[in-house]
Amino acid sequence: MATQLIVNMNVMAQTVDDPGLVASLNQVRQLRLPGDLIIGGVFPVHGKSNQPGQPCGEIFETRGIHRVEAMLYALDMINAQTDFLRGYKLGALILDSCSNPAYALNQSLDFGALILDSCSNPAYALNQSLDFVRDMIGSTDASEYQCLDGSSPMIRHTSKKNVVAVVGASYSSVTVQMANLLRLFRIVQVSPASTNADLSDKNRFEYFARTVPSDNYQARAMIDIASYFNWTYVSLVYSADEYGELGADAFKKEARKQNVCIALEERIVMKKELMMESIDNLVKKLQPYKEVGARVVVLFVGSEYIPLLMEQVTERMPANKSKPQKKIIWLASESWDRNNEAYILGERKRVVDGAIVLMLESQRVPSFEEYYLSLRPGTDKFERNKWLKELWEQKFDCQFNLPEESSLNKCEHMVQSKENFNPDDKVQFVIEAVYAIAHALQAMKQKLCPDDVIEKEWIIRNGKIPEVCAAMRQIDGEDFYKNYLLHVDFLDPFLPIPKRVHFSPQGDGPAHYTILNYQPNNHAEYSDTERGGYREVGKWSEQKLEIYESEFFWNVENGGDGKVPISVCSPDCRLGYKKQLIKSDELCCWACSKCEDYEYLVNETTCQDCGIGRWPLENRTDCYDLATNHLKHMRINEWYSIVPIIFAVLGIMVAISVILVFVLYNETPVVKASGRELSYILLVSMIMCYAMTFILVSPPSTLGCALKRTGIGFAFSCLYSAMLVKTNRIYRIFHQATRTAQRPMCITPISQVFLTGLLAGPQLIGSLIWLLIVPPGTRHDYPTRGDVVLTCNVPDHHFLYSLTYCAVLIVLCTIYAIKTRQVPENFNETKFIGFSMYTTCVVWVSWIFFFFGTGSDFQIQTTSLCISISMSANVALVCIFSPKLWIIFFEKDKNVRKQDGDMFKKSFYSRNSSYRSTMYIHESDGQASREYTALLKDEKERRKISNNNNTVNRKSSSQPSPSITSAAQDTFL
Repeated sequence: MATQLIVNMNVMAQTVDDPGLVASLNQVRQLRLPGDLIIGGVFPVHGKSNQPGQPCGEIFETRGIHRVEAMLYALDMINAQTDFLRGYKLGALILDSCSNPAYALNQSLDFGALILDSCSNPAYALNQSLDFVRDMIGSTDASEYQCLDGSSPMIRHTSKKNVVAVVGASYSSVTVQMANLLRLFRIVQVSPASTNADLSDKNRFEYFARTVPSDNYQARAMIDIASYFNWTYVSLVYSADEYGELGADAFKKEARKQNVCIALEERIVMKKELMMESIDNLVKKLQPYKEVGARVVVLFVGSEYIPLLMEQVTERMPANKSKPQKKIIWLASESWDRNNEAYILGERKRVVDGAIVLMLESQRVPSFEEYYLSLRPGTDKFERNKWLKELWEQKFDCQFNLPEESSLNKCEHMVQSKENFNPDDKVQFVIEAVYAIAHALQAMKQKLCPDDVIEKEWIIRNGKIPEVCAAMRQIDGEDFYKNYLLHVDFLDPFLPIPKRVHFSPQGDGPAHYTILNYQPNNHAEYSDTERGGYREVGKWSEQKLEIYESEFFWNVENGGDGKVPISVCSPDCRLGYKKQLIKSDELCCWACSKCEDYEYLVNETTCQDCGIGRWPLENRTDCYDLATNHLKHMRINEWYSIVPIIFAVLGIMVAISVILVFVLYNETPVVKASGRELSYILLVSMIMCYAMTFILVSPPSTLGCALKRTGIGFAFSCLYSAMLVKTNRIYRIFHQATRTAQRPMCITPISQVFLTGLLAGPQLIGSLIWLLIVPPGTRHDYPTRGDVVLTCNVPDHHFLYSLTYCAVLIVLCTIYAIKTRQVPENFNETKFIGFSMYTTCVVWVSWIFFFFGTGSDFQIQTTSLCISISMSANVALVCIFSPKLWIIFFEKDKNVRKQDGDMFKKSFYSRNSSYRSTMYIHESDGQASREYTALLKDEKERRKISNNNNTVNRKSSSQPSPSITSAAQDTFL
């Protein structure tokens, strides 16, 4: 406290030494109203002067006179209530700050007054405030003395009253100076307009309160508006004073929280050349010929800066109809005065058009407006405010006390009309500040002086004038502030819509803002809060934003395109792209880079892999399981299945038809000679091969996977085992005939069936063992990142391993087919089997390469497998059975039983007719010998076999002669 006092005394000393800060004596500097309890006030009645030696400039009607009259009106209303303060009368002491703390301090040293004018000057207001302190520490002023004859003065009956609290000031810079001084003497201060965030710091300003919120709330509201319209890249302009700098700091703090970037910061002063440089920088960041840019400019400047700022912007951005530029959208704080005509003077209106203004939510006070409009020169309420005369002279261009014959305008005849009357927006808060102090005094009086009553009339003629309660004469500011003022809670009685007045623990008022949009070209009707071209477009209270988007200029004006203006550094990235920051500390400027198809956006700057089997949603905010919505498997209704099914159905139909033909012609030589048992095994095996197509194209299941693993291998093993038995039988017959006439083993039909089953058995047994080791089931396969396929739980290459045994059978069968390729034409079935094997090998080798070459497409793989299986069956079916069917249907003469002997007439009887009777008699036992003889080529072999045959015939001449068996017919083909 001592340090602060020394600092302020230094300011006072500098003030006294500066004669330029002393005002002329004929200017009204202060006003007073008598009362039992005095409330101070500081208002910017005058603006700051730019002339040397003159601290005060032109008079302010709205910010100055309206607020002074609002305080006087509130005091009148309180004093008129007999039950309020129990008869205590409130007086006033109001100063004019003139925006000069030193001058205000000098004023307070020279004059003791009840009402003072601050003149919008922080130094002057500080000087003026010392008058409050002077009263408090017991000094007196010249008004306490009177001289009847120029001799020694006599002291008046009434002593100086202490100032219990101060209402003011308006500008934050003035308020901070006052608060620094008043806190040293524990004088309570309540401001109706200052929003400086630092004033909420109770360590610095212990006795300060206000009926308006802190700039911290205002900054949050402005950030919320910017975020609502996605204005992430803005410029910031603030004035070189305490209000601008602290407001800018609060905005930057909130901007960092909401990721709103500040493209440019401009600290402006009241110098034209410096302000022009700042405007040039703003226009560059605006980027008029690009879609992006910092089009929104946030304003935290004192109201006196704005006219010059708009003037410079108008000069820098002239109207150009041939090449229209983007206009700046101002996002202004509540310091913007919508009643100031200098803002929109001339071409400035074009620059201001579209401005979004944040205004403290306030209501017009009808009773005050009625009171103000009733002020007439010559009335008591007019004459008590000496500044009204100065206002009348300036506003109506008139003069007071003119002679009757004067032709000049006489101010006594001038009155304020209701038309175009726009009261100051802070009138409500001035009245609430006065009432808050009055309610706190009422609460204090009820507690400290419960029985004290001051009556207005006294019965005893020469009785003593009642005095104020002793506890109320010297009010302790700390006790009054903490225990009474901060606890007031009442409804404003003058508002059309009642409002609750209270303070936060930091002494701030409730945060309620109205959002206005300046639309001078819109001639719609405005409400009470919408005047002068400003339309209400939203509200903000305690971080709750309400926007009426349809009321903004881009939706209302004729030239509006209905699109929200863009104020960003970089355009939004398309869906599936991430933001790649150009600078690590710049969150609003980026380049767009594409995410992978299987990645989703964790945030705007990070892509993350969804993982195997998962895929990003359409909006790329999360992933989903592919198996739930896009599980792929073979479906019968698709072309990939329909084509192999057609092949399979045709093959089954043909195979069944062949079986039926063989059944009908079962006893014919051709059918008998073909080996009926093996033929039926071959045909059934082919049907099994065709049937595998239906298993492969059906959705995978446990049963289907089991049939796939056993059925394909078993069908092929049966097919190629039967062919191998056929070719092996022929090979053994002819191979043994070259060495001996003895009959080969296992050439009977039963033995052939047994051998076929013996060869096919290992495949079936192996498959069953495999099923026990690895039980069948299904699994999800992921051929690509975007596909999930329902398949069997055994990999494809394992399935190929199971066909290894079948491949061995095919190779052996092919080898035997090659070895028997030279047999006589009557035994040409081996040639057809050989051709079938060659084709089968080519089909399967081609399929293996094709299968692994299309590993990413399970449908093509499955379709090719089905067709390959069907082709293998088709080849065998055509090559083996088509010659037999040709004979059955088209060469029936060859399918007739021949007479005994006709069969081998050419081979035997022409050369050796002596064996004729023996062959007929011993047909059964000599059957194999006759077969060999008929097939041998060279004469030497035939003679050798003939000798052996004679021997056999002679040995068997004594045995019975059975009839011809089916074996003879079998050897025919």
